[in-house]
Amino acid sequence: MAKSKDATSEPEETAGESLEDAFSGGGAGAGGGGVFGAWQGGGSAAAAVPAPAAAPAPAPVVKPAPSQAQQEVASDGREPYRRPVGFRVSVGVAKRLERFRKDKNLTVTEVVMLMADKSVSVMEEMLTYAVQGPKVKTSLFAPQGVAGPPKGTGSEQRQWSPRPEDRQVMAQLVEMSGLTNESTYIAVALNYCLPEKPCKKD
Repeated sequence: MAKSKDATSEPEETAGESLEDAFSGGGAGAGGGGVFGAWQGGGSAAAAVPAPAAAPAPAPVVKPAPSQAQQEVASDGREPYRRPVGFRVSVGVAKRLERFRKDKNLTVTEVVMLMADKSVSVMEEMLTYAVQGPKVKTSLFAPQGVAGPPKGTGSEQRQWSPRPEDRQVMAQLVEMSGLTNESTYIAVALNYCLPEKPCKKD
């Protein structure tokens, strides 16, 4: 078929503009990217790629103490000396601790570790129960009464004998809970996790 006169006589400047547009990205389709559109990030293919979703924040994890094989031992095979560390609990918690220790034939250190380990899975409920707020709250007046100390704390002193790595684990628990120190955390954990219903005053 013979080509029409209009098709064969395209103006010279139009062809030049088409070539320039191809490299400049000025007239290459709806995307406006030209030959290098995809490279410049202006092509439709780049726009169609969804932004990656933000990864959820990981849940706090308590790092366990090293296993027995990883713990340092003396040349004669004995474990390093464990320095006793004091903590204070209420009278009621002290009695429950002693009963549980004797029933299970455990040391105070072993009971503390067992209850602290158990407390991780119930930490939110434990803290809600333990942290006492003002007794009276109204919509018109400021809260009445001073917030008391966490339940389970008191004047009865007991001791446990942790290894250095055990205290590192306890420090993680204290940080996660927001409680003030190790002694308070142990008292709260014992009060909430030991058998027998906690006393209202503890």
